[in-house]
Amino acid sequence: MGQNESLQSANGVSRLNTSDTTVNRQSPWPEYPAFQVIHQDTFGTGTLSLQVRSTAFFKNNEFKNPLCPGYTLAGLFAEPVVAFRPDEKTTLRGGFHLLKYYGRDTLDRILPVMSVQFDVSRHFSMIFGTIYGTVNHGLIEPVQNLENYLINNYENGIQLLFNYPSVRSDIWLNWEQFIKSGDPFPEIFTVGIHVDFTLADWQGISLTAPFSSVIRHAGGEIDTYWGPSGTKLHLVYGLRLHLSLQDLFFTGMYGIQNFVDFVEVNPDDRITIPYGHGNYSRIGFETRIGNFEAGYWKSTDFDAPLGQPLFLSVSRKYPGYYQAGREMLVLKYQFERDLSRFLKLAVLIEPYYHFDIRRMDHSFSVYLLLNEEFFMAKTRNKT
Repeated sequence: MGQNESLQSANGVSRLNTSDTTVNRQSPWPEYPAFQVIHQDTFGTGTLSLQVRSTAFFKNNEFKNPLCPGYTLAGLFAEPVVAFRPDEKTTLRGGFHLLKYYGRDTLDRILPVMSVQFDVSRHFSMIFGTIYGTVNHGLIEPVQNLENYLINNYENGIQLLFNYPSVRSDIWLNWEQFIKSGDPFPEIFTVGIHVDFTLADWQGISLTAPFSSVIRHAGGEIDTYWGPSGTKLHLVYGLRLHLSLQDLFFTGMYGIQNFVDFVEVNPDDRITIPYGHGNYSRIGFETRIGNFEAGYWKSTDFDAPLGQPLFLSVSRKYPGYYQAGREMLVLKYQFERDLSRFLKLAVLIEPYYHFDIRRMDHSFSVYLLLNEEFFMAKTRNKT
């Protein structure tokens, strides 16, 4: 069977070969790849399918610092979506995003999922409606907290995905809060771009230059809201060197250097941090029993509304508490294992040592992930 031919599934429906170069897909970014969605057409034109994405989670944050309280997240989100492909380039999706915390009798969130995806080519896709968000943007932890994937994994707007051999990118607009005339709250939206430029790729050695720009705006002109407003800009740039290994134990190693700038574009009198910056240096080892990473974070006056609170200068625990300089050692152990064709297990152990307050915090989390598509029906062609 040729590379561009289809695989025949048990129900007689053509299931596309995922090695086919005509299949549009976005391979995972280096940041938390176990949680990312790979976009690909599974069954082909004229099919109706059920896409099920679900993550059961238990995350225990043992934090005893003045910046972020300790807490436990225990629950499950599920996103059953029906997908219809009227032609080879278009996919229509509709379903629900459900969030349930253990120990509560009701669902915490029931949200509609609606999107239209158009694959302009095998390198470029457009999504309108519910987009692939949170960790799928590939942002580093100081700018995008992994917990957003668990409890706020719902983004709506416009997304452009590019996937070329030397450059791939995600450009998105997430409209978080829409306002009508007279609403007592502001409009909130996030615009972002993340790009990976491949500078070299030779005999298992790759050098890439990641760049991210994220703008989050809160404001509006037709509401009656008089609280704080503003536009926060984050720039992330640096280099990533990765070496693939054929050792019996080590499968790869990498080094990453990121620089981060934060700017309040139009601050009002209530904004206390107009500018900040930080740098994040990491080295990691990929092994057959999981990945080990050590990182060093140092920043001054850094703030990010969607970032991990331990990296920030503004406290999420005590209103008004502020610590200009931050210096932290970040250790990570990540393990993932396929339990079956449908289920994946992931474990994260994350110690944090704060040099500035001389104390250790840690987080332990375990996840059961499902991301699969099931054939439902094939439509008949009109004659």
